[in-house]
Amino acid sequence: MTPDFFPLEQERYARNIALRGVGEVGQRRLLESSVLVIGAGGLGSAALPYLAAAGVGRIGIVDGDVVELTNMQRQVLHTELGRNKAESAAERLHELNPEVAVDIYPEMLTPDRARKLFARYDLVLDCTDTFAAKFLISDAAEDVGVPLVWATAVAWQGQCSVFGVEDEDGQRLYLRDLVPEEPPRDTYKMATEVGVLGAMVGQIGTLQATEAIKLLLGVGQPLVGRVMVLDALSPRWETLPLRSSRRTNVEC
Repeated sequence: MTPDFFPLEQERYARNIALRGVGEVGQRRLLESSVLVIGAGGLGSAALPYLAAAGVGRIGIVDGDVVELTNMQRQVLHTELGRNKAESAAERLHELNPEVAVDIYPEMLTPDRARKLFARYDLVLDCTDTFAAKFLISDAAEDVGVPLVWATAVAWQGQCSVFGVEDEDGQRLYLRDLVPEEPPRDTYKMATEVGVLGAMVGQIGTLQATEAIKLLLGVGQPLVGRVMVLDALSPRWETLPLRSSRRTNVEC
């Protein structure tokens, strides 16, 4: 049975509904889905509006930070300095698509809080920018069993993968399968030290939104067991295989 849409819904989502693999049934699935986005900075500024525009019915935004002038080079969702990023982002999403419900969490995550929040959503997006946050998010997603769309971006390079969904070997991989332990702080450079191209961050954030929508619809081939890497300076996209680096995940 084909879902019934109001005329304005038919018009708003017409290009989605026309897509092979979506249709009215898929659009209704998006409207009934929920996504939690951790971080409303550079990656989140790109991912969040496309999730809302696509009609993901409930979007949660977690961010305890405030908008600073140095953010404005890439965090294009925000227009007012000094505001909490989760609240600022939610306001913009409401302007973009008032049909979408937005949950606001103006806070920094703890492991316990992460597990409680993750259990309330169908999917989580990691749009943070530190190793510590990324390990916290991945570990909590693994504990809860929720799919996670992970990404990182610094300088001219970005990466994206999907964790927590069975790969071709029946394994559910997470960040520790890519990077077993958080590296010492003096072994890598942060964006505050080497910079980051805002447009490149936007490319990775929209890739996260695309992967999230595919997962919610159950269509296509998501980045499971693979890491997509963008070298924007070359420019070159590469897709690298990802296999478990943890002995506990390897069958003897």
